Amino acid sequence: MKSRLIAAAVSIAALAVPATAMADGSPGGGAGGGGAGQAQLAGQTAITLQKALSSAKADQTAVNANTPVTIGGGKPSGGCGCGKSDTPSVPSSSPTGGSNSANQLALNGAASGAGNNARTTQTNTQTQNASSGGASVGSGGAGQAQLSGQKAVTGQLALSSAKAKQNTTNGNSPGSAGGSSSGCGCDQTPGGKTPTSPSGGSNSANQGAANVALSGAGNNAGTTQTNTQSQNASSSCKYGCGGAGQFQASGQSAVTLQAALSSAKADQTAMNTNTPVTIGGGNSCGCDHPPSTKPSGPPSGGNCGCNQPPPPPPSSNCGCNQPPPPPPSSNCGCNQPPPPPPSSNCGCNQPSGGLSSGNNSANQGALNGAGSLAGNNAGTTQTNTQTQNAGSSCFAGCGGAGQAQLSGQEALTGQLAASSANANQTVVNANVPVTIGAGDVSTGDNSANQLAANGALSGAGNNANTTQTNTQTQNAGSSCFIGCGGAGQFQASGQSAATLQAALSSANANQTAVNANVPVTIGAGNVSTGNNSANQAALNGAASFAGNNANTTQTSTQMQNAPSDGPSIGGGGSGQAQLSGQEAWTGQLAASSANAYQTAVNANVPVTIGAGDVSTGDNSANQFVLNGALSGAGNNAGTDQTGGQSQS
Repeated sequence: MKSRLIAAAVSIAALAVPATAMADGSPGGGAGGGGAGQAQLAGQTAITLQKALSSAKADQTAVNANTPVTIGGGKPSGGCGCGKSDTPSVPSSSPTGGSNSANQLALNGAASGAGNNARTTQTNTQTQNASSGGASVGSGGAGQAQLSGQKAVTGQLALSSAKAKQNTTNGNSPGSAGGSSSGCGCDQTPGGKTPTSPSGGSNSANQGAANVALSGAGNNAGTTQTNTQSQNASSSCKYGCGGAGQFQASGQSAVTLQAALSSAKADQTAMNTNTPVTIGGGNSCGCDHPPSTKPSGPPSGGNCGCNQPPPPPPSSNCGCNQPPPPPPSSNCGCNQPPPPPPSSNCGCNQPSGGLSSGNNSANQGALNGAGSLAGNNAGTTQTNTQTQNAGSSCFAGCGGAGQAQLSGQEALTGQLAASSANANQTVVNANVPVTIGAGDVSTGDNSANQLAANGALSGAGNNANTTQTNTQTQNAGSSCFIGCGGAGQFQASGQSAATLQAALSSANANQTAVNANVPVTIGAGNVSTGNNSANQAALNGAASFAGNNANTTQTSTQMQNAPSDGPSIGGGGSGQAQLSGQEAWTGQLAASSANAYQTAVNANVPVTIGAGDVSTGDNSANQFVLNGALSGAGNNAGTDQTGGQSQS
């Protein structure tokens, strides 16, 4: 240990430049001369290397589509009536489509941060005082030397990356198609029951998607080294003299290496679609009116009937899209044979048709996020105080006090914190009602609602604190006379601390959620549906923690006192030596990983087919799914070493 400390002190002295130094010398008077020759060397070296890299990327593709298609039939070609112009007797049918909506809100973000902070403070104070009082013969004495070397190296690397990618598609595509409305009645517009048209409305697809990735990495290092050396040599010696030659050497070295890596990735694909299709057949109708009066004479215009050639005379009646009935009937039908006499009404002899659809909805809210944290913190404080005092009231042969102090302190701190968080989410929400009629069909209250949240959180941290303190004090006083000699004190202290920490953390959360409400209604006879619902809420999360904490404190106090009371002849005596060595080594590794995988499918699929009275409602599928993974790992180390030595 001694050779190691001396080698360190000498190697540092090669780089030496003066720090704070004060030297005073007073040789005193008398023969022989010689005495106080003081030297001070101080060298300080500080190297700081810092690099911080940060990257943030956000990609978003959002497609929102509302594509309603409405197709309606036209008026019937040709007229209808007996002895009337070719003018249709009914209004045209017009499909009604309305209240179609596709709403999308998509948010995407990526944030990244990386930082370095380093503070290095080195302080060295050296003081030498040599005074000789009174007359002396032979003289000599006080030759003081002080060596101090301080070296601090700090290397910091901080990397941070955040990536957020989101693909969202929102579609509301209702289509309405209506058949042709046929005219009916005998030269009458249809009354009572007005022809109904296909109707589609209240269709909605709403989607809100948010995607977030957050990453952070940081380094913090503080290194403080303080060395104080003080030497005092005073002599009232007479005659032979000599004595006090004091030496102090101190070397302090601190190396701090820090690396913080952080990565956060969030990928989300969200698709929301509401696609109702409404298809209606031809409208049947009734006249609910008496037929027109029988015309007199041959039909005017040469034509009679709807899309039919005129009947040969003497017939005065005609039908609509039918051959004329034989006389003496005065009735005609609409797309049907006339009713038998004595009926005075004509009609379609069909129930009135209708197609109605509404209250279809698909709602989706999807949230996706990933966060990552990594951090390093290191504080190293080294303090060394050396004090030497040599005083002599001896006369005659004299000699004595030659004090030496050596102190070496080394601190090495290496920290690595890496954190990664991945969150992947794929969500599909669909409400796809299809309504097909050609006879009374009515639908409503179809809904598919989905809320999906996905998150991954990761953290890794290192904390290291190293404090080394050494105090050495030597006092040599002599009241001896005649032969004298004595006190030669030596103190050596070496402290070494190495702390290595690595904390790794990873969190992965993958979620696939599918929610579907797919009612299909097919009629051709009274069909009524409603109150179909599929609700799903899926939550997925993964969290990971890893941490290291190390605290090392080393304290060494050495004190030597060599006083000589009363007169002595021949002298000699006290030669004291103290050695103290402390080493602390701490190595910590904490690794944590959390994985959460979830696949949730929720479906409500009622299908209604009728050709007769069919009525459904109150169908529901509800699902709540929760998935989570949590992981934690931690290290804590505290090392405290204290050594005290005292000699008198």
